[in-house]
Amino acid sequence: MKRKVLTTLTAFILFILPFLIGNAIGKHSPYVEGNSFQTFVIIWIAISLAFISMVLLLVKYYFQSFERVMIVAVFYFLLICPIIGIIGLVEPPDLSLKMLDHPEREHLRYIFLFIAAILFGAAALVLFTSNSLKIIKSTKWIVTILFILAFVEFMWEFTHHFLYPEGLKEWITQGKSAEEFGKNYDNITVINIGVIGRLIQFSLIVWLSLQLYKLRQIKLWYPILSLVFSLLGIASALVIYFTQMNIPKGFENLFLFFIPGIPFLLFYWLGVALLTKIEN
Repeated sequence: MKRKVLTTLTAFILFILPFLIGNAIGKHSPYVEGNSFQTFVIIWIAISLAFISMVLLLVKYYFQSFERVMIVAVFYFLLICPIIGIIGLVEPPDLSLKMLDHPEREHLRYIFLFIAAILFGAAALVLFTSNSLKIIKSTKWIVTILFILAFVEFMWEFTHHFLYPEGLKEWITQGKSAEEFGKNYDNITVINIGVIGRLIQFSLIVWLSLQLYKLRQIKLWYPILSLVFSLLGIASALVIYFTQMNIPKGFENLFLFFIPGIPFLLFYWLGVALLTKIEN
């Protein structure tokens, strides 16, 4: 009984931990006037190294019983590092001309997302080079292809937005209106690629959570949670596709579930679900 309570408490703390730490370092955000960009990065690196060290100790402690799926859990859990960085920035991307005064802030945001994508890709690689999911060969190939597509979309999207300041600078150098740049750079094609990416990513989250629950690797709370968030993400993608980003009044909050950080947050919570299910 005590162990069950302790496991539940640990899972809850880890569940909200990115928000607690992210909000705590938010006062050092480089978006806040007077704050040092370097200080924020140093704080983030120190926190990330602490989490990596903690995970390495966990791996060592459970070394004898560590299965491949637990290595996947470690990669997903380490998503807490880039998530903390993104939350700690506090502010959304600055798409105005002021961006050109501090392009490093927008670059940092997408560096965090690149790190998250790499961890996502590493977890998928371990997952599908082993038989952890116990699925038939044809299904394994289909899901592997979908994971590859999800990873490629992440990398393409982050590269596209990472280069936004450079694109804006070149645009205004040509004497064009800065107000028109956003619609030109993030055009309908870019939006639709993002829609396809989210549909694949959220569908994979639901499938993976159900498969791991079927194998008794996670508890029921995660499939329920992932299903709710993923359905909201899918609904967001469909609304954006059919309205071409002209989201109707009353549905504005759905856009929150379209941002790339949400799939990574769900994968982090999957890491928590897997690690707190470890049996001694």
